[in-house]
Amino acid sequence: MGNDFETLWHEQKKEILMANEEYRRILDSYKMNSGADWLLFAFPIVVAIVILEWSPTGRELVNWLIAAVAAIITFALCVWVKTLITGNRSLDEVEKEVKEQCRIRFEKTGKLID
Repeated sequence: MGNDFETLWHEQKKEILMANEEYRRILDSYKMNSGADWLLFAFPIVVAIVILEWSPTGRELVNWLIAAVAAIITFALCVWVKTLITGNRSLDEVEKEVKEQCRIRFEKTGKLID
């Protein structure tokens, strides 16, 4: 029965998650809606440019790699800050909760959704 659930979940996961209002709201919160969002996500580019101008090493390729790593880390921090500001749970948490609700419904009725 567990394998049947996983197969159905895999087939209908996207449809079920998009029907969940909280999941859609959190997914929409990652979109860039305001000027502050644009500034927050432009910040990694600024960090990369500053590092390239600073040239911590004498080798251009190494400088580009350092700038790329710094931009990726800064981007991850910006996404984390935006998540803290909006106060949303992570998509993984909501997905696990919806999957557990579907599992319980599947065990009772044999269907993922009503």
